[in-house]
Parts: sequence; structure tokens; C-alpha cells
Amino acid sequence: MSSVTEVAVPTSDFDGNAPVNGSRDMASTFSESLYWRRSARRYELLGLVSWMLAALSCVVFLAILLAARNLLVPAVLLVPLACVMVLAGRWCDRNSRDAWDFAFWSLHAEVRQ
Repeated sequence: MSSVTEVAVPTSDFDGNAPVNGSRDMASTFSESLYWRRSARRYELLGLVSWMLAALSCVVFLAILLAARNLLVPAVLLVPLACVMVLAGRWCDRNSRDAWDFAFWSLHAEVRQ
């Protein structure tokens, strides 16, 4: 004979800051607005890193183009890398703005309750 028991295991969010109960029936003490604000900050940081890598790869490509023409063939690979980094930066910027909007509206909903 087997018995099934439910055990709530305390866990934490991915930042390790706010305790969240493992059971889905219990209300979380973790604010949805705080989640979206943290997500927006992460997207901003990731976007900044993407833009910086794109700029760096362009600068390295131009330096190789001007100084060492014998490395031109491997340096051409930096151009698609720069394009991908620009696309990643734009994607992160857009997601950051969306996350800030979600943070605002979820905070507004929390205040109304």
C-alpha cells in the first residue's frame, strides 16, 4: 500500500533573494513587479554587452584591415559577428522596454489590490 504526501520544499528565486514556497497553492511573497524590474535590468546589461562586442569587433576588423592585410580572410568573420551582436542588442533593448512596461503595470495592479 502506498501513500502520497505533499511536501512543500522552500526554494528561492533565481537571484536567491526572495523565498518562494514550493507549493503552487500558496501565494508567493515575491512581487511580480520586482521580477519584471530585475528582468529589465538584465536585458539592459545584456544589450549593453552586445553593443560593446559589436563595436569591438568592428574596431578589430578595421584595425586588421588597415594594419595586417594578410589576416583579412579570418577578419572577415568579425563582420557577421558584429551583425549578430547588433541584432542581439536590439532584441535586448526591446525586451528591456517591454519588461519595464510589465513592471509598471504589475506594480499598478498590486497597488490597486
